Amino acid sequence: MMLCATLMLMCAGADVTVELPAKATATGLEISVMDIAAVEGADEGAVALVRAASLGYAPAPGFHRTLRADLVEASLRQSLPGIDVTVTGAPRCRITPATEVVAGDRIRAEASKALRAALVGLDAQARPEGVFPNVEVPKADAPAEIRVPLQRGRVFPGLRTIPIEIWVGGKLYRTVHSTFRVSIWMRQAVLKRAVNVGEALHAGLFEVRRMPVGDAGGLQALSMYELGGAVTLKPLPAGAVVTERDVHREVGVRRGDVVAVRIVRGSITVSDVGVAGGDGRMGERVNVVLKSTGRELQAVVRGTKTLEVKIR
Repeated sequence: MMLCATLMLMCAGADVTVELPAKATATGLEISVMDIAAVEGADEGAVALVRAASLGYAPAPGFHRTLRADLVEASLRQSLPGIDVTVTGAPRCRITPATEVVAGDRIRAEASKALRAALVGLDAQARPEGVFPNVEVPKADAPAEIRVPLQRGRVFPGLRTIPIEIWVGGKLYRTVHSTFRVSIWMRQAVLKRAVNVGEALHAGLFEVRRMPVGDAGGLQALSMYELGGAVTLKPLPAGAVVTERDVHREVGVRRGDVVAVRIVRGSITVSDVGVAGGDGRMGERVNVVLKSTGRELQAVVRGTKTLEVKIR
């Protein structure tokens, strides 16, 4: 408030003339007086304030906007009290936007790069599908920026629609969508033969293969370590992977259990005793507090009241 009052006192009585052209080209998403008109006046501070004043939104590519001189003058006088603004020149100014074209090839390249980063660490590929058209956007001081908001580990197999953001002048201008075919392979335990409902599973029933993951559910296939002692809830064919919904797995340890802990570091194995910090089934991770040192570690359930800690 004090700054506004100071400006009003500094500029009180200042005369500023804005010469409006009949036609002008705007850049960015918003029009300021300096973008389209000449500004003159004896008071440099008042001139600077008028030049920086906003005249509202810039038209989108393919459109135009008409500014009336009388309305521009009224708007500037209202927003800059204490400055006597006079708008001369053309009675109307037709504003067209300066534009740039974001090439479809660039959009595809940026989306592909983001997908590779989101899939890092996986045996995977992402193949673009369909056409990536060019996109015309308002031209700003800096070239338009492309951002692809993907999180690592949140891209699943199948036909995926990827949002691609186009930013102009530091602001999100438009989001376009493209389609990619995402393929993921994993080394998974698969059944060597068909099993019946109620059958107890063991390592001899499985072999490990590189398998394509058909959907997000396929990423949840149980590992060999998690399958030991599980009982099938339905018949499963040879070659099938096994997920949590296919079997019943007993809880191997419960919170507060005194458990045997096998600590492995390279070729060295040390046995200890600990207290489980949570419930866990075969192959799941739980915290354990070692009785010998009081240290809390994360361990994997390897059997009934048996945990394993691997130290690198």
